[in-house]
Amino acid sequence: MPDKSLAAEYSEPVKHDEKENRTVQVFGVELKDLDGGGTLKKQYAGQVLQVGTKVEELRNGLEAAIPYFEEFSGAKVVLTALPDETFIDEMEKDLSQQHRFDVVLVPGAFAHSYAQSGYLKELSPFIQDKSVVSPNLDLDDFIPSLLDHYGYYKGKLYALPFKPDAQILFYRKDLFEDIRNRELFQNQTGKPLKVPDTIDELYETARFFTLAYNPQSPVLYGFNMMGKADWSRWTFTNRLGAYGGKDVDKDFKPGFHNDAGVQAMKTYVELEKYVPPDYTDYGWIEANRRFIEGDVAMMEQWPGLSKAAEAAGSRVQGKIGYAVVPGAGGVKSPTMGAWTMAVANNPLRQESSELAYKFAEYVTGKDVELLKISSGNDPTRSSNYRRPQVTSANPIYPVLAESLSRVKVSADPDVPFVISKLNTMQEAAVQSVIRHKVSPEQAVEQMAEQFEQVVREAGLYE
Repeated sequence: MPDKSLAAEYSEPVKHDEKENRTVQVFGVELKDLDGGGTLKKQYAGQVLQVGTKVEELRNGLEAAIPYFEEFSGAKVVLTALPDETFIDEMEKDLSQQHRFDVVLVPGAFAHSYAQSGYLKELSPFIQDKSVVSPNLDLDDFIPSLLDHYGYYKGKLYALPFKPDAQILFYRKDLFEDIRNRELFQNQTGKPLKVPDTIDELYETARFFTLAYNPQSPVLYGFNMMGKADWSRWTFTNRLGAYGGKDVDKDFKPGFHNDAGVQAMKTYVELEKYVPPDYTDYGWIEANRRFIEGDVAMMEQWPGLSKAAEAAGSRVQGKIGYAVVPGAGGVKSPTMGAWTMAVANNPLRQESSELAYKFAEYVTGKDVELLKISSGNDPTRSSNYRRPQVTSANPIYPVLAESLSRVKVSADPDVPFVISKLNTMQEAAVQSVIRHKVSPEQAVEQMAEQFEQVVREAGLYE
């Protein structure tokens, strides 16, 4: 998911001293664990570590930590950042054929495909080796949903979470706090105006803030969403878990071929009444631009929208609130994504495996991960969401932490080998509904048949 954190506006490491005993601070937090819990003593001097990831914020996040890792480990780190457009294809080609990389930063669901293919090393042997593992590793400190869903595969640990994502409800807090809007909503509905908790409340509130339905609305549209192909499926997945469905079950059978899937798909039919008429042309950039122009009351989006919304020149700067996406039946289930660090099972560079593990452990550490926030990579450690210096500088963080604790559905169907195909099928189903080609019921039926066919052809059904 494209994502840059609001913390980028606040976080810059501060070096008080360039000597060995210097102090490094982020958010006013002194980073005391730059030597891997005392396990990095320049013992890897002379070794070269090859790291692979994607361009922009992921590359920048690693670059923030690399100088410290090189200093304390003695190793030289070579970072290769693959372009966004070809990242998945190039990464898989490298892991399977070229074997350049020792350690990789990849999407969590794709790490499972790589583990299934034998491209990654299990991390437990390194963790169980007391001469290797940092005493400060503390696996229990990772946000449980991230580690459980993306770190483990078939009961074995293959990856450590580096960057979390969860869909968030962005709303115009100035509109919700305005006394005139509150009185008008009360008069029209008999209810107090509040940030919606349920999908029905979302419909009602979106209608109130849509000028076509309420001539006294201060904005044109009550809601906005991405409707462009490749970007449109997350409104569906934001509802699917709340209604009791899943993308796939433990046997890779469709978990949406039921009433939950139909109800989640019907969300588009109602919400499109309250969005800009050209929303089907909106991807990440277009939808965010429309929101920060100030004529939309609410939008579900990845956390990166916060940086654009709070930037200088934004018409909604200082006017945004954050909430967990609305649910149903007392259940909220925002869509989750993550990027994870994994050690490549590189047949040409087996001697670098221990160093590769140490790098993955290092950049996901409690202290060190604060270095990455300025480049748009939010924390994956529960303890960092409890640090007042971090949360006070970043109003989205309490909501992001709560959202990650509620997730039930992944941004990418977690099925080895065929994730990209299933994503395409989800998008096609959504597009067929929002472009009024088929009913939600027909779209779910067709998508379920396609899912089963692709998974069967991949040989994943026993």
